[in-house]
Amino acid sequence: MKAFGLTGNIGCGKSTVATFLSKYPDVMIINCDQIAKEIISSGLYEEEINSILSTDIFTNGNADFKEIAKIIFSDSKKKKLLEELLHPSVWDTVEKKVIANGDQKICVVESAIIYETKSENKFIAVIVATCNPKEQLRRVRENRNMNNVQIHARIAQQLPSRKKERRAHFVIHTDCSLDKLKDRARNLYHNLKQQK
Repeated sequence: MKAFGLTGNIGCGKSTVATFLSKYPDVMIINCDQIAKEIISSGLYEEEINSILSTDIFTNGNADFKEIAKIIFSDSKKKKLLEELLHPSVWDTVEKKVIANGDQKICVVESAIIYETKSENKFIAVIVATCNPKEQLRRVRENRNMNNVQIHARIAQQLPSRKKERRAHFVIHTDCSLDKLKDRARNLYHNLKQQK
């Protein structure tokens, strides 16, 4: 695809980097989590999702995303089955958006699980957002309202950051001030422009 992948583990600043990049008028962010939520909310796979999760997560046609997260991050088998169900539709949507864009904008596809799903070869290059483990835990505790058990359950299902860093084309360290991160995102933006 004529797109760059942006990934990073929970609490490592991936979405903040995406937000900074989105401020440039010639950058388009495609968020895989958002697409997956839209597919779930459409009700297209309601029966299959309920079957995988062993419970009805739809109330009056509305999906309970907190309940979905609670189930899949405590059961890796259910998480894998749900991903296998949704991913073909997610990637199909992503590819259609990238094709529709043509060469108009720099496409950046935001996904937490690019390496876990062996999707890195879909992209021109992959960017990894990372920070030190202490800062990662602090952010998740403060911003996600999770306890240590929930945090470690999520981290355990992601490839370690250091492994992602070794495989990345670009690494952006986010354990700095927002102003400094904005500068780093600007440098990244210029690098992406050259690679495009």
